[in-house]
Amino acid sequence: MSRKERETALRKEGILLAARQIFESEGYFNATMAQIAAKAEFGVGTLYQFFPGKQTLFAEVIITGIEQFKQGLRDAVAEKSSWLDQLRAFVSYQLEWIEKNPEFHRLIYEIFYSPIPDLAPHIFEIYKDIHKETMGLLQNIFAHANRNNERFDPDLMSLMILGMLHVIGDTWFMNLLNKTPSNYIQGILRVITGGEISE
Repeated sequence: MSRKERETALRKEGILLAARQIFESEGYFNATMAQIAAKAEFGVGTLYQFFPGKQTLFAEVIITGIEQFKQGLRDAVAEKSSWLDQLRAFVSYQLEWIEKNPEFHRLIYEIFYSPIPDLAPHIFEIYKDIHKETMGLLQNIFAHANRNNERFDPDLMSLMILGMLHVIGDTWFMNLLNKTPSNYIQGILRVITGGEISE
């Protein structure tokens, strides 16, 4: 990239980081472009050079966050060789991410439970894509296990794990858990392996 392109990319990155922090602390409806501009240390006009409005900026924040999550999950699983280590990496990454990003988790809720005009359907399609990809990762892990003489139904096991992760995340988000999400990692692995797993 040229120097100008690098500067433009850095400005956009700075705006997105500031926007995520403001949206996470204030919520979509309460956040203003002026607050985001102040956080990013730019004029409001600079924001509008990159994004035509708050809704577009919010969508970009969500999409960027989802893409970062997806890449991190891919990398975590790819680094492991055995199916059990891959499964541990998958479950650990998901639950630790939920634990470390509670406010981003809340923003996803805000989209679907307090629909933002013209945004929810678009984000839902992206959310559906990530669900499809995570399901595929799990199916591949259990197919790998079956090549090592295990006897799993990859579809059923994938649904079970995603269901457990989803319920843990939602219940923790509602402050109904006595433990943090990452405390359930070993328990999930024991359920899947029939208890045959070390700490």
